[in-house]
Amino acid sequence: MTWIKKYAEKRSAQDARFKAAYEEEQALLGLVRARQQANLTQQDLATTLKVSQPYIAQIERGSKPISLSFLVRYANAVGASVQIAPQTEMGRSLS
Repeated sequence: MTWIKKYAEKRSAQDARFKAAYEEEQALLGLVRARQQANLTQQDLATTLKVSQPYIAQIERGSKPISLSFLVRYANAVGASVQIAPQTEMGRSLS
């Protein structure tokens, strides 16, 4: 585990706002990676989803909110899926 990941894990356990921001950032990075692995440009994806390329850029940057339905459409377009899991506390499932 990298020092950044260790720091983020420790800080997330102490600060709920940090945890939410970190998880959001990781999700956005996952979207970008999935798009790139699908060999799609932002323009390709925008055309498929019938939105503008700047809109895709804003979503990937985190400056534009994204609805769950659009997140699912984005994931489907890049061959990925959206998974929702219970939150964990110190590595244990809360369920």
